[in-house]
Amino acid sequence: MVSQSANTDVWPCSQEYCDLCGDRYQGVPYSPSGRFQILKCPRCGLLWTSPLLTHKPIFVGEEVYLENADKQKERFREQVRLFLRITGLPALPGLRVLEVGSGLGFFLDVCEELGIGAEGCDTAPQAVAYANRNRRRVREGTLDAQYQHEAFDAVFAFNLIEHLPHPSAFLREVHRVLKPDGTLVLETPTQDSLFHRLGRLGDLCSRGALRLYGMGPSGHIYKFCGKTFRSLLNSKFELLYEKNVGSPWCEIWGNSSRVRLQNRRLYRLALPLAYSIAGVIGQENRTMVMLRKCSSTMG
Repeated sequence: MVSQSANTDVWPCSQEYCDLCGDRYQGVPYSPSGRFQILKCPRCGLLWTSPLLTHKPIFVGEEVYLENADKQKERFREQVRLFLRITGLPALPGLRVLEVGSGLGFFLDVCEELGIGAEGCDTAPQAVAYANRNRRRVREGTLDAQYQHEAFDAVFAFNLIEHLPHPSAFLREVHRVLKPDGTLVLETPTQDSLFHRLGRLGDLCSRGALRLYGMGPSGHIYKFCGKTFRSLLNSKFELLYEKNVGSPWCEIWGNSSRVRLQNRRLYRLALPLAYSIAGVIGQENRTMVMLRKCSSTMG
């Protein structure tokens, strides 16, 4: 699901340097030439597409999430319980949680079940309307100045940061709105997975004809890795938790219908076997990361 649009109307939007490390670190070609470039930061290992954007991102995948709402919610229950265990925070209404890119509101449903005060924001009007169908709890918009400094105990962003043209700006805003010792919980596709490694092999062997990284301008713009997140650890954040997690099978199979037509049959043929092996060896397609705001830093 893509639910956070870019704050720009200039297409295409390109960037040759790493958004996280700055303009001293120019991207180096990672993949043979194709419809778009994939660049890699020589410092933190971040991958990104060039151009970043070719059009305004749109909300997609709604039907897949609605069809699998119960399974999505069960997954969120496990993640919230893990967050509470890792941070030692109690599940109380006074706990303030913000979900950025809240989509259809399933995560907020789970927080309410567990007695946690939670709200969300999203830029897709139809997602906001669905999440607010019973009561208003999601704001149409992004993580921006409308949220006060040090307002939240935790910020959650599931499968969002890879869509944002400037993740560094998102991280600055997260740091601003988190209370001292507050936690950022991210889930995003990772290079440290069997899926990515198989995609890399196919890309190199086919000289760019077979790109199965799941990346593309205005879609999954970025792909992170453990090295990328460790490069973020400084006086502002410390690492609490990092582990590969797998997409729910119903979601990953449903979303495979949007793979480019010339690659879809091969992708779907290999998917069940790769999915099973990845779970056994702990190299699933996403990573879940918890970063704590250092209490010594303010603003």
